Amino acid sequence: MLALEIVIQRRSAWRVLLVAAIVGTASSAVATTVSIDTSAARAMLSAIDNPRLTLDQANVVVKLHGNQAIIAKLREFGIAASDGTFSRALYEVAHGQAITDKVEKSYFLDIVKENEGEIRKLIDQIDHDPSHFQKAIEARIAMFTPSDATINLQGFVIAGGDGGGYAFGGTDFYLNVGLIRDFTLARAITNHEMYHAVQGHFAKDRKVFADNPDGSACGADQKLFDKIYEEGSAVVVEDQSLVAQSHGEIALRKQKDLADGVKHVDVSSSLLEMSVDAFAVKSPMKFHDVYAVGFYGHGILYDIGYVMAKALVADRGPDALAKLLEQPSSQFVLTYTALPHYGKDDDHPRLGDNTIAAAQRVAAGCK
Repeated sequence: MLALEIVIQRRSAWRVLLVAAIVGTASSAVATTVSIDTSAARAMLSAIDNPRLTLDQANVVVKLHGNQAIIAKLREFGIAASDGTFSRALYEVAHGQAITDKVEKSYFLDIVKENEGEIRKLIDQIDHDPSHFQKAIEARIAMFTPSDATINLQGFVIAGGDGGGYAFGGTDFYLNVGLIRDFTLARAITNHEMYHAVQGHFAKDRKVFADNPDGSACGADQKLFDKIYEEGSAVVVEDQSLVAQSHGEIALRKQKDLADGVKHVDVSSSLLEMSVDAFAVKSPMKFHDVYAVGFYGHGILYDIGYVMAKALVADRGPDALAKLLEQPSSQFVLTYTALPHYGKDDDHPRLGDNTIAAAQRVAAGCK
């Protein structure tokens, strides 16, 4: 049995130290530390509210670590973001100038300025209400994480750019309060992104492919299964009951998209089968093209991953996802297909034969 003690320290950002100790055995104690830094978002708001802001001052704000992630994410979306375009967008918004450049519009700083008061209120809540934000998030993450894990995670609250939250495969995660301005929804999104950071900690154990240097179909399949496992399990950890408690536009859209996706999960399963097939043809599709179809926009492949992860938790409990953190992502597929009710009801939809065969090849080391 584990006893959890949360120790919270406030500095410029807040830090949570989660200590999980075996009762009566002090030598068995392990710890996971999580720091969340709100300074990038606060600096952005201060700059936007400064009509005397210079370009040099804007550039200092843009170069903060959290704000650099905004540029990195936009580049993933194929947008030519840079320090220069970001600084100019910030300067123009601070001076009340209209933004006309397409790239500069992608930072959504006009939306941030329009909702500045609401955003400040949310940041203050995050900083000052640890029992309902970080402590609750820690408890949720702990349910789906090995009890003996020692993990150091770094989170950043940002205000600007596209997407409500994101991670890049490491142990950093980001919450964009420029778009997510509801406290409850922010908690759900942070659950999701923090779990990605946990997945990043275990990436070497899962033998995650950073890229696919040999260009093989099997290598592309492994990358695809990595993403389906990561996103599907993170949507479960996100806690859809929290999303349902938020009634803002983004929360309602998320609920509608997920409900529709689950209702038509056969479409997601078919896209997964076609994606695997697309890697095996004579002129294969590039991985990033397949990824763009399945994970951007409505994220069709999120749906099959979510249904699979949800089924695993329903059948074997949260520990099923905790164990998968340390296993190759092909095991996510194969463990799901081994469930007693696989293919027998709507909660356990069948996967395509080629999808299963691809998972078996990846599990065998692509031999």
